[in-house]
Order: sequence, then structure tokens, then C-alpha cells
Amino acid sequence: MSGSDKKSLRFPCECVSNSPGGYSDPWADVTKRKLLPNGTKEQILTLLAKEPKTISQLAQALKLSVPTVHTHVNDMLKSELLRESEQLEKKHPTERYYEPNFPVFKAEECAEFRELCDDLAQQFAAVFERHRARIERAFRKTTLPDKGWDSVDVTQCLYANAYRGARTLLEERGLLRSRVKHANGAEWIFWAEEEK
Repeated sequence: MSGSDKKSLRFPCECVSNSPGGYSDPWADVTKRKLLPNGTKEQILTLLAKEPKTISQLAQALKLSVPTVHTHVNDMLKSELLRESEQLEKKHPTERYYEPNFPVFKAEECAEFRELCDDLAQQFAAVFERHRARIERAFRKTTLPDKGWDSVDVTQCLYANAYRGARTLLEERGLLRSRVKHANGAEWIFWAEEEK
């Protein structure tokens, strides 16, 4: 292959590609490395977000065998999606309670930020809209219109690149935390929010 043939495509998210890339969202490695490959691990995280539990308590709540839950919990400990909870007072010295190893916003906590997030979204949308004519001009300079595409077909790409660029700037300025390298080599920042 020639040098130009070696260039690979960049897809909307690194999580759908086998090529290495630095353009991903900070949580894409969780998907790419299949750290949450099935619903059981997600159910475990949902239960533990409510309150820390032992493997036996999880097994009982999920109606699964203790060895099955133990395997899932060990996988998530290795990938650092779970951690041992230090906050609960143990009834027995060997008891281990687990909790998510990332922030989980309770519904009422999300409400505290909702107005701020809505305001930021309105401002970003207004800026994007103000650049509509510029987007159209730039689009007409590409070969895409000749291939039957309209500018609306590329606006999601433009939005994603703008927000990733803003994220990079905010990380460089110390306002956003960069993704963290974990023990298994995965680099991610993760969080969850309770549903309303």
C-alpha cells in the first residue's frame, strides 16, 4: 500500500474502530475493550450505585449464583469499574462491600446542574447556528455536494469535532479532567446518572 492508502477512516467514535486514535470520547475505551459486555455487569453497577453490597447480596438480588456474580465482580475490579467500599462498617472482618469506581449522580444532584447545563447548551446551539452560513460556504467547497450530499448530512460531524476541540482546550486549561490510564491499559473517564 502506498503512503496515502495507509490512512484509515476516523469514525464518529473510536469505540467502533480497531485503529488506534486519539479522537475518542473519554469513555470510548470502556466500549472498545468490552468492559461492560453484557447486561449483568450493568445491573451490578446499578445495584451498587444505590448502595454498596457484598457479592452474596448481589447474587440474591440478581437471582444468580454466587460464583457467577463473583466472576463479574472480579472482572470489574480488574478493569477498575468497581472498588471496595471503605464507608460501610463491616459486620465480619472478611466481608467486602463494593461500589462503582466512578461518580454516580443521584437524580436530585442532576437537578442541581440541569439549569446550568441547559444554559450552556443554549449558548452552544446559538453559536453553532450563527455559523450556519459559514458551514454552508465551507460545505460547497468540498466534493460532497457533487456526490448528492447536503450540508445537513455533515453537521453532526462538525458538531462532534467542535465539541471535541472544546474539550481538548478545556482539558489543557485544567477545567476538564483528561482521561485516566487504568491498570489494564484502558484509558477512560466514566460516570453515570440516575434516571429521572
